[in-house]
Amino acid sequence: MFTLLANSNLMAKNIYARTIYFLTEKSDQNNPIVESIQNQLHINIPYIEPSDLMYAMQRHKHKILMIDHQYYQSLNNQIRDLPLSNKMFEIILFNVIKRLTTEELLCFGNIKALFYRHESIESIARGCEEVINSQNWLPRKVAAQLLHYYRHVILSQTSPATVDLTSREIQILRCLKTGASNIQIADDLFISEFTVKSHLYQIFKKLSVKNRVQAIAWANQHMLS
Repeated sequence: MFTLLANSNLMAKNIYARTIYFLTEKSDQNNPIVESIQNQLHINIPYIEPSDLMYAMQRHKHKILMIDHQYYQSLNNQIRDLPLSNKMFEIILFNVIKRLTTEELLCFGNIKALFYRHESIESIARGCEEVINSQNWLPRKVAAQLLHYYRHVILSQTSPATVDLTSREIQILRCLKTGASNIQIADDLFISEFTVKSHLYQIFKKLSVKNRVQAIAWANQHMLS
């Protein structure tokens, strides 16, 4: 009876385990920082490619994605149909060279930890362990940056949830949520960059926002997908 109960508890723990996955273009190439973190924490960090993310959404509800910022742009080009800003994924970002803008930070949605290139493996491992335990590990300036932004959004958010947006404007808003540039949006929707800018002007006007960051915040709050 005791054995059955122990096995049941172990299965439940495995189902809800918070596991870090390293998002990489090539899962057969080891990353030295990730390997060092595994050794420090005595855990396994599986490698996952962008093409596997949609399948991962269906199977795992507690996935934490670790990303090498040096290769973020290349990864982002592959996974624009499944943005990293999706709230299902928590993000650990490492190898960051310089301080990111607020708009850049928001592209990662539920960012839980950020590590600059100069930080030690011990510091990164400790932060990752805290994230596994459902804590945040963000530099003080980054945390203050995000707090200031969200306070501003709450204070300035006067747009109603129901806004008379056209189907094309909704498409463009969804593209904005993925972090796509005007040129990328134009390519995806088979329209000119000038037309994209025109639509953005109308979107900002209808939502009573001033820029892309505020439009993305509105979309995250009011749009389901």
